[in-house]
Amino acid sequence: MSPIYDVIVVGGGPAGLTAAIYAGRKLLKTLVLTQDIGGQLLLTAYIENFPGYTGYIGMGLAETMGEQAKRFGADIVIGEVTRIDKADGCGFRVSSSAGDFEGRAVIVTGGSVHRKLGVPGEERLLGRGVSVCATCDGPFAKGRTVALIGGGNAALQGAVFLSKLASKVYVIHRRDQFRGDGVLVDEVGCLKNVEMRLGTTVTEITGEKKVEGLRLKDAKTGEVTDLKVEMVFIEIGRDVKLDYAKHLFTTNSHGQVVTDKEGRTSCEGIFAAGDVTDLPWGQAVIAAGAGATAALSAYEYLQRRKPASCRY
Repeated sequence: MSPIYDVIVVGGGPAGLTAAIYAGRKLLKTLVLTQDIGGQLLLTAYIENFPGYTGYIGMGLAETMGEQAKRFGADIVIGEVTRIDKADGCGFRVSSSAGDFEGRAVIVTGGSVHRKLGVPGEERLLGRGVSVCATCDGPFAKGRTVALIGGGNAALQGAVFLSKLASKVYVIHRRDQFRGDGVLVDEVGCLKNVEMRLGTTVTEITGEKKVEGLRLKDAKTGEVTDLKVEMVFIEIGRDVKLDYAKHLFTTNSHGQVVTDKEGRTSCEGIFAAGDVTDLPWGQAVIAAGAGATAALSAYEYLQRRKPASCRY
């Protein structure tokens, strides 16, 4: 029979691993259930803005955080969480592809998944010129010709940011008008080094060992053209996947978990942190801080519970 954990952390990105580190330092028996160790860090080629980390490679930071969580006693199990329910007595039952586990508290940090184009070259060149975060990898666009794909606020904000670094920015959107706020559309339209390509779809990202260009198709005429670029930023939104737990707590109109400033959800005993919440910035250091907060809140929650109310 599986042991009953004090805390079960769902997700192994910066928020989840930091939560595990802080829970372990509080001597809480901690389990991390995750599909991988690193989350979105694994999609980031270089990390330059995480305090204290000078290795630059996203995977390296993920490995370092994972080892630190283990050093403080966390068990890490690779598996996909399929359901979280309240357990008899006190606590929660977490079902996953790796088995069922019970915990007195749960910290949900499953994060969000960047939407992808689903075109040839995208997966192969991810981290080799293809990025899913303009604000994360924008500094590597300095002096380069780049393309940004998307039409919402995140894409437009990314275009403004990239315009300050890149020599040329192509903003490519499949529709004939942007979905973002008019103020942002006007701002991007005034940028001299930004060119908009509306009504255009990307059919392929070209290049062997690194990005060399895009193959584009005009939505009206069907004409196919090639565009030479050195980097591609895909900003077409994120999907929050919370089907396994959204019956337990309140979510917002975007499907994100609503938390207070201490990481508490509307369900007592469940906490959340990282991109799965309504935090405004998808940055590793912000997710890590939220993970620490959620773990400390979970510790205080467990300390307040009367020993007699649980039999473990």
